[in-house]
Amino acid sequence: MSLRLRLTLALILVNAVVLGTVAAWTSQLERRLRELEEEEASRLQLEVAHLVQGRFRPEDVGNLARMLSWPLWFEFEDAVVLDTRVVRVDGEPHPVGAFLNPRGVRQRPPDFPMREVAEAVDRAARSGETVPVADGVAMPLYGRSEPGEPATAWGGVYLQFPRPAPVPALTGRVLLVGVVATLIGAFLVFLLVDRGVLRPVLALSRSAEAFGRGEDLPPPTEAHAREVRVLQDSFAAMVAEIRGFQAELEERVARATERARASDRRAERQERLAAVGMLAAGLAHEINSPLAGSLHALEVLREHAGDDPRAARYADLAEEALQRIRELVQRLLLLAADREVEGVTDLRALAEDLRAFLAGRLEQHRLELELAPGPLRVRGDRAEWFGLLLNLLRNALDALDEAWPGGGGTVRLVVAPEGDDRLRIEVRDDGPGAPAEVLPHLFEPFVTGKEVGRGVGLGLALVHAAVRRLGGALEAENLAEGGFRVVLVVPVGEEGEPTTPEGGGGTP
Repeated sequence: MSLRLRLTLALILVNAVVLGTVAAWTSQLERRLRELEEEEASRLQLEVAHLVQGRFRPEDVGNLARMLSWPLWFEFEDAVVLDTRVVRVDGEPHPVGAFLNPRGVRQRPPDFPMREVAEAVDRAARSGETVPVADGVAMPLYGRSEPGEPATAWGGVYLQFPRPAPVPALTGRVLLVGVVATLIGAFLVFLLVDRGVLRPVLALSRSAEAFGRGEDLPPPTEAHAREVRVLQDSFAAMVAEIRGFQAELEERVARATERARASDRRAERQERLAAVGMLAAGLAHEINSPLAGSLHALEVLREHAGDDPRAARYADLAEEALQRIRELVQRLLLLAADREVEGVTDLRALAEDLRAFLAGRLEQHRLELELAPGPLRVRGDRAEWFGLLLNLLRNALDALDEAWPGGGGTVRLVVAPEGDDRLRIEVRDDGPGAPAEVLPHLFEPFVTGKEVGRGVGLGLALVHAAVRRLGGALEAENLAEGGFRVVLVVPVGEEGEPTTPEGGGGTP
């Protein structure tokens, strides 16, 4: 049921109760007025009987002038005086004695019931009782009697009292006025409530439905009532707050989804790395034996070749190729390494050693060190950290060679605390960044963005394996302003752990 219909029914019900109450009250008032009218008529009859009976005597019957000179006759609508001398013919009374009409007969209507009046006066004179007739009363007229003897009526009189003002039919009029006033009031109230309340509330209802469907809200209906305006403002504030919550929730869901996807990618990458590690261990075992045999056979051939320069040159080329194979196998073995982490490395001293080690490459590009004050110790031996950071810095310098062929690029090594128990290490460059199709797979073996022949794609895979073994996390991204950044978050080294002796390091 709509709000308008309910309001209309409520107005009708309330007005019906009010009108019913007013009708009952007016009906009771009419009954009381009639009762008062009847009481007043009875009282008036008694007073008139006393006046009339005390005014006329039997000796006045013949004195018409005295009877007609009574000034109170004109207070009545009509009057008839008869004595008891009445002859009945065929049951109808015919006066033969005194028969007076003090008010005359000209004002009487043609249908005046004279016969009924004469009978009533005769009956009142004979019975001594008042008899109502023809909108009046007939009452006896008594003569004087001796003390102790009953009074005898000598005649009777018919008097028609002045008609009182009729009691208006209040119930009908009040109901009519009430219905009209109710209709007008209900229309005005309905119009006021419809414009001031119903339309804005219905507009709010439509807005709520549209908001629930995710649609744009319709413009609000102008409200004149302050309460409705407050409701509209509250609704608008609620919608804005809910939309803010929705946007925040969507953002959180997007972040959580991205974190879940990143976790899935990391899990997949770790599974692939584990599989590659197992494969690398198997390959290394299978390759090392024939590789060692090939190197030994090469030494034998070199001895039997004598001083032939051509044979010596080819022997050197073959040995160089076999050594590169050995180095590649050793790198693959690092992916499958599962040794215990030992020692603590001071990154502040290590950073300066890296600058010195890369001095030749830094003639064209710059290496900026941004090291936070205080101790910068991490878990792991120095050789492992030297090779790990050297891989990252070499990759950055290789990228600068592509973006800055003439030199002038910058690599930044940033080390700062990340909470109480971790360090954050960034290697950032202003090179071209990683290709979009390669970026999600950078930490997988044999994935590289370099040209063919410039890299085999094991550097970042080895870094990832080492960081994972150290209990840290590794992320890589292209920077919005240009360049590439690798971020490592690793546990700090405790002072009580054994420290690896200072010394050189090499590439893994």
